[in-house]
Amino acid sequence: MTKPLDDASLPTDKDALKAEIVEVERRLKDCLDHIKALADDEDPARGVFHAAAIHEAKQLRMMLQYQKDVRVARLNRMKFV
Repeated sequence: MTKPLDDASLPTDKDALKAEIVEVERRLKDCLDHIKALADDEDPARGVFHAAAIHEAKQLRMMLQYQKDVRVARLNRMKFV
């Protein structure tokens, strides 16, 4: 499982936040590709299922989306300061 970024110590400068957003977006893309690969590999006729792995990957995707949203929100707040 991917190590989450530390939300408690978000950067306070715009460039670092933008860099972290790019990193989270890369991780999100990798996660979505992994979910698609798992789903494509399933074959009910042969008894091949990846429900647990897909569920775990979807949880990771939601966590990554949350991390991105937090960083975007902080970046947006910085625009008003």
